[in-house]
Amino acid sequence: MADKTIAIIGAGRVGSAVGFLLRHAGYTVTAVAARTAKSAATASSFIGQGEATIDAARAAARAKIVFITTPDRIIQEVCEEISVAGALKQGIIVVHMSGAHSLGLLEAAQRAGASRAVIHPLQSLASREQGVKTLPGSYFRVEADPAARETAMNIVGALGGIELVMPKWSSDEDSAALYHAGAVTVSNYFVALIDYGLKFYQALGAEKHEALKAVLPLIRGTLHNIEKLGIPDALTGPIMRGDIQTVRDHLEAMRRRTPELTGLYKGLARQTVFVAREKGSITKQTAEELLGLVKE
Repeated sequence: MADKTIAIIGAGRVGSAVGFLLRHAGYTVTAVAARTAKSAATASSFIGQGEATIDAARAAARAKIVFITTPDRIIQEVCEEISVAGALKQGIIVVHMSGAHSLGLLEAAQRAGASRAVIHPLQSLASREQGVKTLPGSYFRVEADPAARETAMNIVGALGGIELVMPKWSSDEDSAALYHAGAVTVSNYFVALIDYGLKFYQALGAEKHEALKAVLPLIRGTLHNIEKLGIPDALTGPIMRGDIQTVRDHLEAMRRRTPELTGLYKGLARQTVFVAREKGSITKQTAEELLGLVKE
């Protein structure tokens, strides 16, 4: 079990959920470190294992696999801190779980002789409890030094995850940023998109929470179609049908009643034209007419 000992530095939703799942998969969580003793104790209690401490270096020194699951802005700082303290050396694997960054944040670990890995779940974790339920079955971005690759893949397997294979990936900040932008778009911006859609009903006097309840079945139906049919086949609606007049009516009504909503509508409509063309539901001429109608 020596090579399956884990220290969790950062006792938030991700670190707690990962620690819980890995403990139940046969790993040993030896320590949980956080900024406050209370946070560390809460996470340790949730995981069901591990000494609670506010000393990150002490925690790291007790394990062969060190997870830094702090906020992105301090991952590099924490790695340097535990490295300077002598907690990292050859044979240790240091992992961060930031989707927006590559291995570069862990350079201090590499200088100390340790190996590095990035293991990022394509999943939204609103709570540690939800993370325990949703991480299994999720896809993960895996990036690792050669000596850490097998361990990283074993961890993903223990979490019930699947690696997202990206043949054009390169270990740099651009690749990490593009990968993360995709995740932000389908998750965070999806929430913002629903909020935007509700504004049309609010403009007609509907209460926001009632409008949300009204569109949730439509959202669920759309997600079901995406899951079953994929993209572009799940696309429906006026642009998919080539109904130019309906789109024109939308824009005219917005011009008169909600001009502040027009810009995003046009941007989304342009993207939808490309999806409809991929689906083959509209001709090139219809696509050009629609793009002319919704140009910036």
